[in-house]
Amino acid sequence: MNPITQRFLTVISCAAIAIALGFLLEVLLSFQSGWQFGHTQTGHLVGWAGLAVILAVFVYSVKKRHARTKGWPKAWFLVHQVAGVGGPLLIIIHAGPHFHALVPTLALLAMAIVTLSGIIGVVVHRKALRLLNSKRKELLAQGLTRQDAEELLFALASDEETFRIWQMIHVPMVMIFLVLMISHIFGALYFGGF
Repeated sequence: MNPITQRFLTVISCAAIAIALGFLLEVLLSFQSGWQFGHTQTGHLVGWAGLAVILAVFVYSVKKRHARTKGWPKAWFLVHQVAGVGGPLLIIIHAGPHFHALVPTLALLAMAIVTLSGIIGVVVHRKALRLLNSKRKELLAQGLTRQDAEELLFALASDEETFRIWQMIHVPMVMIFLVLMISHIFGALYFGGF
């Protein structure tokens, strides 16, 4: 088994275990309270905490597009990755394995697709970085100046088709998830209150 396949299977296994543990925790909390955990006050608070963590994901996107400084906000990219997994885990604990309403179920499904595509995006990003770094070494070894090498690398990165295809899936799914999540929140507040 090659290292990429092994890493992929490890990530998928860890994700499946985390989801199963999240559902199991919700079921245990439901038995303890005698009511679906997501419908308890603590369950609502876990849902709001999950929402806050998920909203932290968007700080990276804003910083990347609107930051006054040049460069790439690496620390915020790490926050983006951690919050992109941690927030959905809190939402899984909030939701549990209860699929009785259409909008929350669709929101949960869209969130799962966004999270999975985000994990795939990290793999694509790391592969692209390795490619760019090896290409940089190659160009510098050929005698190009650092500036010329960076310009060629920028052109190479701009033409990266895999990343564009990934964005065409990830970004629209994020928008769908946001619409469904907002619909769920308004519906829950309207019909059930806080």
